[in-house]
Amino acid sequence: MRMGACSDMGRVRKINEDSYFSYQNENLVGGMVADGMGGYKAGEVASRMTTMIVKDHIIRKFNPDMDYVELGEMIRRAFIEANSEIYEYSRHHEEAAGMGTTASMAFVYRNKLIVVHVGDSRVYTISEDSINQVTTDHSFVQELLRRGRITSDDAKNHPQKNLITRAIGTEPSIKVDVSIRDYNGEVVFISSDGLTNLVSDAQIMSIINENEDLQEGVDALVLLANKKGGNDNITCLAFDI
Repeated sequence: MRMGACSDMGRVRKINEDSYFSYQNENLVGGMVADGMGGYKAGEVASRMTTMIVKDHIIRKFNPDMDYVELGEMIRRAFIEANSEIYEYSRHHEEAAGMGTTASMAFVYRNKLIVVHVGDSRVYTISEDSINQVTTDHSFVQELLRRGRITSDDAKNHPQKNLITRAIGTEPSIKVDVSIRDYNGEVVFISSDGLTNLVSDAQIMSIINENEDLQEGVDALVLLANKKGGNDNITCLAFDI
């Protein structure tokens, strides 16, 4: 098994509102990236709360007798628990009003890749000759793309590119995407949009495949995003089995 993770403030922001965690036991390997929003420090609170709540939920609830569908449902419920706690926190703390966070998680379990997702952070799978985006962005621009109102080239520089349509903690309830697919040894890559807005999918694939050590690979990707401007926090995590 290989794993690497890196989180960086970037070159413009004054605080890092991204959070992440990696996790493994003898049955389960994976991690999460969360990209917070909502004003000075509030986004950092939302992303940190989400990673802590979800990780704690998994530690408490995971049972190796679960099948992969049951595991996906357990993690979905962890996201819902995080949403409720963050929403209530923001209601009772004026400085945190309106805070929220993306949350994208991927685990390998019993030769299945389980992906749970809210927002516009992304999960990819990377093989020697291809990169595949597993998640669909919950964003205004993605909705325009889906409706055929803009092209993929238009989306890259759209003025409302960062407007997301779904986030943990901004509403009393949340719809969580869960997908389950076969896992065949690919690198699983999770990233906040601070990376993917600046570094192309082709560059991500190339750098991950050029580095036998995944920690060196994610470090190189963060360095490249900073060289391209580093206008947001940058977080990415990669692993394979």
